[in-house]
Amino acid sequence: MKKIVNYILAIVVVCVAVSSSHAQRSTFELNELGIFPSDNSTVSSSVNCVAEFNVIEKNLIEANKKRQTNGYSVQIYFGSGTDARTKAEEAKKNFLELYDDEEAVIIYESPYFKVRAGNFRTRLDATKLKKRIISNFPGCFVVESVISYPKL
Repeated sequence: MKKIVNYILAIVVVCVAVSSSHAQRSTFELNELGIFPSDNSTVSSSVNCVAEFNVIEKNLIEANKKRQTNGYSVQIYFGSGTDARTKAEEAKKNFLELYDDEEAVIIYESPYFKVRAGNFRTRLDATKLKKRIISNFPGCFVVESVISYPKL
């Protein structure tokens, strides 16, 4: 029974490895994995993983791009009025020119426009960004925010 479980596990491992490695090779011998004992076992088989695994992987990555969670950002602009949108766009543009390694988004919550920078899971990481940018954006502060999952 243990050999059957190992055999099934080996098939799954090989299929996952093939789908995530982007390798050209799609056929593997199970004895290449080195998870079976080297005694006189007669476990030997060939596994063909279908190219659809790559499609499934790409679809999962796309789906995760849309997922969001609670986290922290640094708010660099907050305003309302007739020119608030223009000022928000200008603040975002200035931020991205100075800190091209970070992300910034404009959020509209009637009647306010907000510009938030960064997607952080912890307040500490957001505070580090705040300390880095406070000289250019003196009114910035850390806020709880809905953030996107990190890019892979």
